[in-house]
Amino acid sequence: MDAISNETALFQGQSWDDIFSEVNAWRGACMHHFSTVEMAITETLIALSTVMPGGEKVRLRHLIGQRFEDLAAALGPDGPFAESGKNALLELSQYRERHEAFRSLLCHAVVKVSIDHSGQWILLVRSLAIRARQAERNTQVFEQPEASAKLAALKRDGQKLASILGQLRKAVNAT
Repeated sequence: MDAISNETALFQGQSWDDIFSEVNAWRGACMHHFSTVEMAITETLIALSTVMPGGEKVRLRHLIGQRFEDLAAALGPDGPFAESGKNALLELSQYRERHEAFRSLLCHAVVKVSIDHSGQWILLVRSLAIRARQAERNTQVFEQPEASAKLAALKRDGQKLASILGQLRKAVNAT
């Protein structure tokens, strides 16, 4: 009988299904914000490509990491949009620094959910990557408040980058 009452207190009326739904909703919201930025990057590359002088094209490769690189190259000091893209390049660099590793982790890691004594979820995130032909295992822990803060930062930074890229698209299309 004590085990049942302790379990009820632990989950504060939430079932495992409720907790997993909450975790998956958080993960889905993170993915939504990544996708929004990825779409803005692709739209920007397409827009820049259409206004290139001499019929040249801006690189537009398949993988999103490559698209980040392609946009950085187009906006960089040696790129054709260096002058008009300074602000966008700075914001793109900051976004990548803050969120790129998290995106990879969120997309490719295995997540185990646990609950602490207060009923808040904890994520144990395990990833496996290949670096220099060697397995590299990584484990990270996210407590619910930390995960919520991470989502808020991702949303804020993604909206800022998407807005700046939208302004860049308007500026280059106006010329």
